[in-house]
Amino acid sequence: MDIARKTSSDLPSSAPVVIIGGGIVGVSTLYHLARRGVPAVLLERRKLASGTTWHAAGIVGQLRDSTAQTELGKYTARLFAELEIETGQATGYKPNGTINLALGEVRHEQLLRSHDHAVRMGIPTYLLTRDELSEKWPWIVVEDVRSAFFVPSNGQVNPLDVTVALSKGARAQGAQVFEQTKVTEIVIRDGKVAGVATDRGVIATGKVLLAGGMWSHLFAKAHGVTVPLHATEHFYIVTEPLAGLRKDQPILNIAEERTYWKEDTGKLLIGGFEAHGKPYGQSGIPEDFEFDQLPFDMDHVEPELERMFSRMPGLGDLGIQTFFNGPESFTPDGRPYLGPTSEVKGLFVATGMNSNGILNSGGVGLTMAEWLIDGQPSRGMGPLLQRRAHPFQRNTRYNRDRAAESVGFHYGVSWAGRQVHSARGVRRVPLHDRLAAAGATFAERIGWEMPQYYDPEKRGWDETPRLRWKAWSGLVQQECLAARDAAVLIDQSMYAKIQVQGPDAVRALNRVCGAEMDVAVGTSVYTQFLNMRGGIEADVTVTRIAPECFMVITGHPSQMRDQGWIRDHADPEWRFEIFDATSAYALLSLHGPQSRAILQALSDDDLSNAAFPFGAAREIDIAYARGWAIRRSFLGELGFELLLPAEFSAGIYDEILNVGQPLGLRHMGMFAMNACRIEKGFRHFGHDIAEDDTPYETGLGFAVALNKAEAFLGREALAQQKAGGPATRHRTVSVRVEGVDAVNGPYLIHNEPIWRDGRIVGHVTSGDWGFRLEAMVGLASLHRDEGVDKAWLDAGGFTVQIAGAFYPLTVGLAPFYDPQGARMRG
Repeated sequence: MDIARKTSSDLPSSAPVVIIGGGIVGVSTLYHLARRGVPAVLLERRKLASGTTWHAAGIVGQLRDSTAQTELGKYTARLFAELEIETGQATGYKPNGTINLALGEVRHEQLLRSHDHAVRMGIPTYLLTRDELSEKWPWIVVEDVRSAFFVPSNGQVNPLDVTVALSKGARAQGAQVFEQTKVTEIVIRDGKVAGVATDRGVIATGKVLLAGGMWSHLFAKAHGVTVPLHATEHFYIVTEPLAGLRKDQPILNIAEERTYWKEDTGKLLIGGFEAHGKPYGQSGIPEDFEFDQLPFDMDHVEPELERMFSRMPGLGDLGIQTFFNGPESFTPDGRPYLGPTSEVKGLFVATGMNSNGILNSGGVGLTMAEWLIDGQPSRGMGPLLQRRAHPFQRNTRYNRDRAAESVGFHYGVSWAGRQVHSARGVRRVPLHDRLAAAGATFAERIGWEMPQYYDPEKRGWDETPRLRWKAWSGLVQQECLAARDAAVLIDQSMYAKIQVQGPDAVRALNRVCGAEMDVAVGTSVYTQFLNMRGGIEADVTVTRIAPECFMVITGHPSQMRDQGWIRDHADPEWRFEIFDATSAYALLSLHGPQSRAILQALSDDDLSNAAFPFGAAREIDIAYARGWAIRRSFLGELGFELLLPAEFSAGIYDEILNVGQPLGLRHMGMFAMNACRIEKGFRHFGHDIAEDDTPYETGLGFAVALNKAEAFLGREALAQQKAGGPATRHRTVSVRVEGVDAVNGPYLIHNEPIWRDGRIVGHVTSGDWGFRLEAMVGLASLHRDEGVDKAWLDAGGFTVQIAGAFYPLTVGLAPFYDPQGARMRG
C-alpha cells in the first residue's frame, strides 16, 4: 500500500503515534502523550466513548495486589479530582468511598488482609461494625454480614464526562481526535508498523496503540497479532428514586453475592457479575454499533436479581426504572493486556479491561505514554503484559468460551483452589495420560493442564474456599517429605524451551543477561534478563549445548515474552535466530537423595559428583534414549533436569518409575514444588522478583558479571548499586513465623506487612507452610534507608501482620532449609 497517497483534507499525512479507539483508555493515553509533548492522533470509528465506556458503572478503586498497580490506582483517583480544574469540563468525580462486605470466614480473612495491605500502601481504611454499616446503608440486610471494609478515598465518576475532559485536555496540548473515521488496516512492512489506513486516507507512523476494546481481538487477529479477549453481556438495574439516598453514598461491593451497588442521580444502580456470563458478538461486533444496548435476559440474571432483592427487601416496593444490558470485553485470565506486541514491532495494545476500564484508565494512560515515548514504563507491568499471550489464544472460540467464565473471576472468592472449567484440555504435556493415571489433579495455566498435586484416590478438586489447611495439604506433605527422604519426579514439560543459535547467539544473550554467557559447552548458567534500570525481566537457566547453540529454559508464562526481550535488544546486524523448542522437548525433573541412584541405574555415564557437579550439563544415555541431564534443583535437593526429545519421554518415564518406586519415588505437583522452593529461599519470578527489583536487592548478585566484556542492559545502574556496598536499601530475605501451626495458620500468602520498631519495614512476597521444616516460611522484601544488613536483621524485633494479628518473625539472609546448599550440591 502506498502510505504517501493523498489523505482527506483534515487527516494528517503522518503522526508520531496513532491511537485506534476512542474509549477512555485510548483517550487517556492521548492525554498523557500530549502532556509529554507528543501530539498523537486518535481515530474513532463512531463517537468517543460509544463502545463500552459510556455505560460503565464508573467505580474508581485504588487498592491492588502489587505496589506498582496500587500507585497507578491512586494516581487515577488524583487525576479525576484534578482534571475538572484543568479543563473546565465536569467529570462527575465523587470520592464517596467503597465498602466491601464479607459474609463467610474466608472472605472475612481476605478483607482483614486487605486492611493490612492498605496500611502499607498508605491508603486509609476502616473496618465497620454492623451498626456503622447500617448507618451508611440502612436499606440492606446486615445480620449475616461478617465484616465490612471501608475505603473512604475511593469513589465514582461519570465515564462519558471524564472521557470528554481527557479529550479536551489532550487537544488543548496539540493532540488531534478524528471521530467517524474507520481504521481498515495497520500498514506493516518487514514486521514493523509503517502506517494506519482509514476510510479517509492513510497516516504514516512508526507507532500504533490498539485500544479498541471489544473490537481489538478480531482486528488484531486479522494482522496476525494475539489479543485474547471477547465481549460478554453485562447487566445492571437502576431503581426509581430512593428517599434518603445521599449523593455521597458509599459504593457497596458484595463479592460472595456477585453484586455491586452505587448511587446514580438519586437512584440506585445495582449490577452483577455472574459465575458464567453470556458471550456477545461471536461473529464480530455489528458495524453500526454505537451507544447500543442489548436485550435484557431476565432468566439469565435471575440468580443475581434474587440476591439483590433478598439483600434489600425494599427493592420490591421501590420499583425498577431501567433494566440495562451492554457488552464489555473480558480476557482469559481476567487481567488487561498492555504493552508492545510479540508479533509486530511498533504495535502496542491497551485493552481487555474486564469491566475495570474506568478505574484503570488514568494509570494505564500514563503507563502507555511512557512505553510509547521512553521505550519502557517507569513501573513494572509484568502481570499485565501483552507478551504473556500465547499464539493459540488467537483462537476465537477459546476466547468466547473462556470469557463467559472470566466474567465470574471479577467477583466471587478467589483462592489457591479456585478452578477454571471452560476451554480445558487445550495444551497437554506428552505424559498427560500417564500422569492422570498416577492421580494428577490438574489446574489450567495458559491452556496447559498442570499437575498441582497427586491423589492416588483421584477424588478431584475440593473447591470449598480455604486459606489455611486445605483438602490436599496432606498429599502435598507426602510429596515434600519424599523429596527430602527419597525422590520425586516432576513433569515440567510445559516450561518454555527457547533455542538461541548462530554465530552471534552468545552476543545476543550476553546483551540481556547479567551473567557471562560465553561459557564452555556443557555448562548451565542461572541468570536473569535485565532492563536498563537493572531490573529483572526474566529468571532463567541457559545451557550451552553446542558452540553456537544455547537452550534457555524459562517459566511457561514467559514463553513469548522472553523471546521478544532478546529480539528487542539485539543488534540487527547480529547473525542468530531464535527457535521456540517448547513442544519439541519434554522436561522431567528428578529430585531427592535417591535421584542419582535412580538415574545412574538407567545410564552408563558417570553421574558422580566429581564427574557431574552442580551446574553441569551433559548429553547422556537414559534407558534406550539420549537426552540432556542438567544438575539443577528448584527444591534444594540433589537433582537432575532431563531435557528430552518429546517422543522419548514415555519410555524414559516408565523406566524411571520401574527403578524409582522401590526406592520411594513419588510424583510431585506444583503445590509441593512451590512449598519446597520457599523453604529453600528460591525466588519466584512474578512474586519475589520482577521488573522493579535488581539482582543485588534480591540476593542474586552472584548471577551478575559486571566485568564481562560484552556490555549488557542495566550494567551502569548495577555498577552504581554495587559500589554502594552489599547492604542495599531493599533486600529479599527469608522469614519464619513463630507460634503458628499448619492446620490453624494463619498462612503467609502475599503482601503481609512486616513491622519493626513501630513502623512497617517491608512485606511478604510469597509464603506457605514448609513441610520439611514444619514451619510457616516465606520470602519478604525489607526496606531501610540506612541499608538492610546482617547486623540489623540479626538484632531481631520483627513481627508480621496477618489478617489483623501480629506474630513474631525470624528473619535472615540465608534460607532456613539447608542454608549452605550441601544437599543439592552433594
